[in-house]
Amino acid sequence: MNAMSVRGIPVLEGEVARRFIKEAKANEKKRGTKRLSEEAVASYKEIIENARRLGTLPF
Repeated sequence: MNAMSVRGIPVLEGEVARRFIKEAKANEKKRGTKRLSEEAVASYKEIIENARRLGTLPF
C-alpha cells in the first residue's frame, strides 16, 4: 500500500480574499430571487399533484 501525499490547502489572502468575501456576500443576497414563469409554476404544480395521486412523493 502506498501512502498518499498531503497537499496544502489553498488560502486566499489580501485583496483577493477581500474581493472574494465581497462577491460571496453580494451573491448570497441574490440567492433564490429568480422569478419563474407562470407556465413553469403550473407545470411544477401539475407534476407534484400527479405524484401525490400516484403516491410517489417521498414526503
